Amino acid sequence: MARPQVKPDASLPTRVLSSVVAGLTLIGVVFEGRVLFFLALIAILVIGSLELRAMLRNRGIELNMGFLWVGGVVMLLFSLPQLHDIYPGVPWREIALGLVLIGAFSHELIAGANIPRFAYSLMVFLYLPWTLGFFLLLRHQPNGDIGLWVLALPLLCSFANDVGAYFIGRFFGRHKLAPNISPGKTVEGSIGGIAVSFLVLWGYTHIMANAYPSSPFALLDPLYLSIINLLLSFAAQLGDLTESMLKRYCGVKDSGSLLPGHGGLLDRLDSHLFTVPLTYYLLSLFLQ
Repeated sequence: MARPQVKPDASLPTRVLSSVVAGLTLIGVVFEGRVLFFLALIAILVIGSLELRAMLRNRGIELNMGFLWVGGVVMLLFSLPQLHDIYPGVPWREIALGLVLIGAFSHELIAGANIPRFAYSLMVFLYLPWTLGFFLLLRHQPNGDIGLWVLALPLLCSFANDVGAYFIGRFFGRHKLAPNISPGKTVEGSIGGIAVSFLVLWGYTHIMANAYPSSPFALLDPLYLSIINLLLSFAAQLGDLTESMLKRYCGVKDSGSLLPGHGGLLDRLDSHLFTVPLTYYLLSLFLQ
């Protein structure tokens, strides 16, 4: 089989510059880790839900934005690590979800039962506000100092997957990974993303284990790291494909136009919405 011809990507310089600016902003916000980080997550909640509303309107579907915004802020508040530290053992996020669901059902009873609106709003709530809460939890797991570097782990994994999959798929991709959902993604790119992610995580965890010998990083020998990398890489690519599925369903190429060369906010956030919660659960198992 002939090697596929690689055409120059004219948007690459714009994408790189946009990534650098967004990356530096992300580093500053995550490093602060308190009020600024919380406000940034609220901004992500608002912008992301607006992008989803615009996408779903192409299918004639409306969302309950009050449910998403008010309920989303409640979910973020109940995800604050300080609350979990003061009252340990209380399932605050489950309580928040119950309160939000009661409020959403009450709204439908009063405003008129619109089951499709409720169902899609609930889907978006679980997709966005529910997962954003894990960013707060992971940022302070096991504590505020090491948590910064723990949160960086899934972010680096997602970034390495994207870069590896893009370049390996662009130069060597021949077999389509999910042609009905995302025609541009290839099996070779997927494997390349996993390989690049492993190399990045291996280097990162090695540095962190030396810097923090008593941290969870010290528990990650090559076998554990390989397993975690496979799980996080799968989650990153699943998150990417999930958003691609939503965009294809809604008939749009990008979720928005916020980031030059990349599209909308969700186009950059999609894989993180899967890797960050998974990292939190994996870390919880490690710390048992």
